[in-house]
Amino acid sequence: MDDVYNGVGSIGTFLEGPVIGWIVAQYGWSAMFTCMILLSVFGALASFRAARFQRAIKLASAPSSSTLEQIIS
Repeated sequence: MDDVYNGVGSIGTFLEGPVIGWIVAQYGWSAMFTCMILLSVFGALASFRAARFQRAIKLASAPSSSTLEQIIS
């Protein structure tokens, strides 16, 4: 599964140059910077959501213990 994950990152690197060039040629540099800001915000939100989901799974699978111990871990 790690190979698939690493391969997706390589596809992004491969497509980055042509996509940036196309956006700049069609819409200009200001659109490119706006696009990068929006993609960064989207990535941050997706990361936070994934972290919350992972924590919920961890808490659900943990044996019953006090609420304080669950909050601390």
